[in-house]
Amino acid sequence: MQISQENKETYIFYSFLLVSGFILYWLIREAYLYGAILVVFYVTYQKIVRNGIRFVEGKGRGVLITGCDTGFGHYLALRLWQNGFTVFAGCYLPDDEGAKSLQRKDSETLQVLKLDVTKDNHVEKALKHVQENLPQNGLWAVVNNAAINYLCDIEFCSLDLMRRVEDVNYYGMVRITKAFIPLLRKSKGRIINVTSVKGRIALPADVCYTTTKWAGEAFSDILRREMKRFGIKVVIVEPGNFGGITGMLNDKNIERVVTALEESWQNASDEIKAAYGRKYIDDEIEGLKSASRTSAKFIEPVINAMHDAVANERPEYRYLVNGGTKPAVDWYCVSKRFEL
Repeated sequence: MQISQENKETYIFYSFLLVSGFILYWLIREAYLYGAILVVFYVTYQKIVRNGIRFVEGKGRGVLITGCDTGFGHYLALRLWQNGFTVFAGCYLPDDEGAKSLQRKDSETLQVLKLDVTKDNHVEKALKHVQENLPQNGLWAVVNNAAINYLCDIEFCSLDLMRRVEDVNYYGMVRITKAFIPLLRKSKGRIINVTSVKGRIALPADVCYTTTKWAGEAFSDILRREMKRFGIKVVIVEPGNFGGITGMLNDKNIERVVTALEESWQNASDEIKAAYGRKYIDDEIEGLKSASRTSAKFIEPVINAMHDAVANERPEYRYLVNGGTKPAVDWYCVSKRFEL
């Protein structure tokens, strides 16, 4: 009995479907199996690791933190002070409410310093103060947290504006680090540099901030290799979207950023204004004003990571902390976790 060409093709087609279905079923089954095995191994590993974690005693150890006026620096200062560390809290505006609320603790182990990380004489005075007030076990950690941000496209962003952000976010980090390394060498302590997930991604209209965070990442990785010989650990903390809860996106800072953006736009050439159009700037301003709504509502995940970086005997090299209103789907952070 001969099978027609049409029947042959039908037979081959359904055979292909059957075999494909079997292979797909097998792959899915194996994927679930391997996935379950990975989950079991991960949970077991985490339990073993967490059970093996040891934290240093805070009492008798000093920590310098920059940018303690608000946000991460402010709440880390309180957390470490509550855990027995002697905290030197660097504040840009020592007469503002953030610094005053720390001063009201009226404690010898929580000392507020006037510290502008862009000024050499401020750093020198801070170093002298720390040297004269160190607890018995010396300076244990330096946390470079001070940062500012401005919104602007490359084409009409002035070099002065770029330099202003660089001087705080990057050169401020370098300035503080170089000054305090000798004290950390004695204690075999650590340096914690707060960058951002934006130090691993590149977003438009964010050239001022993002480039400094990439620089901070590279600086930290180089520094870690150089400091290994002295027993100094170097740790990076990379927060996701926490701008709304830290104060970086509060009304005062948004007004500052918008003013700088408007100034950059006014100074742009007629050709640039024609190419971009005023609506482009208005949309950027509206996006900035609404950004705080997508920010994380709680600051604790970052403070927990920073605390671990300071106190854990074996801190991680990097702490990437998901932010946003739904941290599990903070896309920028999630994408970096699975980066090859």
